Amino acid sequence: MLPLSPLVATILVGLALSLTTLLLLARRRQVERRLHSERIGTMQRKIEAALGDEETVTESFSASLRAASLTTSLQRPRLETLAKVDKQPPDKYRILSNLAAQGMEVEEIATILGISRVEAGQLISLSTMAKIGR
Repeated sequence: MLPLSPLVATILVGLALSLTTLLLLARRRQVERRLHSERIGTMQRKIEAALGDEETVTESFSASLRAASLTTSLQRPRLETLAKVDKQPPDKYRILSNLAAQGMEVEEIATILGISRVEAGQLISLSTMAKIGR
């Protein structure tokens, strides 16, 4: 075999390194393309799933809306009853208010109505506030 001159040897080494670099770059591009294809496939599956779930979401919303309508219709009579301002208070509260207006003490009112002193005091306070609010 013929001895190679240093210049030719350098050129051959450079050529080999260049080919190796090109092969590595080509391999890297292949890997990147494969990864991009996988990502695109994953995104497409997610989009298809989301579009497919649209019917489920619509059905779920419709069911929730029906439940809310039912709840509202069941609560309406109770709310209308509570909203009546001219409604008379129960006898217990009217008696309490009359006893307090006569100047009876909290302890006496509690004994007469069979309730605790704390409850009687709270009811007297509420009665007073109700009279002020009218």
